[in-house]
Amino acid sequence: MHKLIYLTTLLIICGFALWRGGRPERLAALIMIAGSLASVPAAALVAATWLTPELGILGVDLIVLGLFIALSLWSDRFWPMWMTGFQLTSVAIHLATMAELTIVPKAYAMAQAFWAYPMLATLLIGTWNVHRTAKKKMVSDN
Repeated sequence: MHKLIYLTTLLIICGFALWRGGRPERLAALIMIAGSLASVPAAALVAATWLTPELGILGVDLIVLGLFIALSLWSDRFWPMWMTGFQLTSVAIHLATMAELTIVPKAYAMAQAFWAYPMLATLLIGTWNVHRTAKKKMVSDN
């Protein structure tokens, strides 16, 4: 059920970003979609049980973090820095699990999954602001 909720949320918000966003919003949506898709085989390769650090998912998360850092540095918008911070938190959870192997597997899995939602909310707000600003500009130009 959680996977269905996430996939639905991902598709709706990323679809909106691809439809109404500018270049940074579209790139962030593509990064989110690609990261989500790449996490599936990364988890399957090691049969993700969340009992130990999930190195395949960590690898995907590190690549996504690098892409969000690049987007933050390239973009003239503020919201990509928030997404980068949320992704950094997700990576930090992996590192914390490596440092303390007694973390409860369900807590590890839930903490990992949680940070995708603030990232999607940030993308939605960023896209909405760009869409609203463009709409105001069109009205004032007429």
